[in-house]
Amino acid sequence: ADRRDFSDTGRKKWARALNIAFVISTSIALIGPALLSSYFGISLHVITSQSMSPYIQAGDMAIAKVTRADKIHTGDVVLMMNTETWQLQAHRVVNIEQKSSTINFTTKGDANNAEDKPFELGNTAPIRIVEYPIPKLGYVSNALNTREAKTFGLLGLIVINILIATNVLLKKRKEDRMARRWRKNLNQTTETHEGEHDRV
Repeated sequence: ADRRDFSDTGRKKWARALNIAFVISTSIALIGPALLSSYFGISLHVITSQSMSPYIQAGDMAIAKVTRADKIHTGDVVLMMNTETWQLQAHRVVNIEQKSSTINFTTKGDANNAEDKPFELGNTAPIRIVEYPIPKLGYVSNALNTREAKTFGLLGLIVINILIATNVLLKKRKEDRMARRWRKNLNQTTETHEGEHDRV
C-alpha cells in the first residue's frame, strides 16, 4: 500500500510540474517578447534573407536593443526599414555623416554588392542595434507562432489539466472506498466484541 501511495504521489508531482512548466513556457512565449520590448528595449527579429550572410543567416533570430542614434558606430549592425518591402532588415553601418543635430547613416548587407539608400535620424532618435544573432531560432519561433502550434499547445494544456483532475478524482474515490471499508470492518469488529461480551 505504501509503495502504491508513493507511486501515486510521484505521478501527481510530475503531472503538476509538467503543467506548471507548460503554463510558464507558454506565458513566456506569448508575453515575454512584449515585456522585453516595453521594459528593456529588447526585441527579437526573425531574419528572412541572406543579405547579412555569413554573419547572420536566413532563419536566424536577431536580438536587438534600442539605443540612441549618436551611440551607433561604423561596423554596427542596425535594424532599418526597407522602403521597398516596408519590412525591418538588419544591415551593417558602413558610413556615418554627422551634422549639427542629425546623423546620416549608410548601411549595407555583408553579402550585398550595393549600399542601401542613406537615411537620416536625429542625434537622440531611437534606433535598434543588433546585439547578437541566435542561429536557426527564427525557424523555431515561426513554427511556434503558427495557428497549428498554438492550437496544439492549448489542447495539450487542456489534456494535462484533465489528466490531473481525473487522477485526483480517482485517488479521492479510492480513498473513500478504503475509508468505507475501514469503517465497515471497524463496525463488524465492534459488533463481534459486543456479542462475545454479551455471551460472557
